[in-house]
Amino acid sequence: MKTIFVLDDDADAAEVMAQGLTGHGREVRFFADPTRALAALDDQAPDLLLVDLAMPFMGGLEVVRRARAKCPGCAVFLVSGADDLAELAERGGYRYFRKPIDLARLRHAAEQVLGSDEAVQELHT
Repeated sequence: MKTIFVLDDDADAAEVMAQGLTGHGREVRFFADPTRALAALDDQAPDLLLVDLAMPFMGGLEVVRRARAKCPGCAVFLVSGADDLAELAERGGYRYFRKPIDLARLRHAAEQVLGSDEAVQELHT
């Protein structure tokens, strides 16, 4: 089972993104607090980390830097409502999604990065 962590200081936005990514053999956990998300990395390394760039107290890029130290192999998607952060995300080599999130596009990108456990199961049956 693939694991996705969704981090956004707006708990409602985090929950919507998490619900949009749930299913297809994935476990999705959402966090509104960067310190809790980073602490959760001590117990479980996600396959995909979806992080809001503009958060109070700890910015998304700082979260990604710390997360990569704990799980260097996890894929990272960045989200923000600010247009000017798209270039910053792309320079870092990250996929960027502008709020409000197009959930179909987000699910498709997650499929590309993670694959689908359901598709793998179908090959083996």
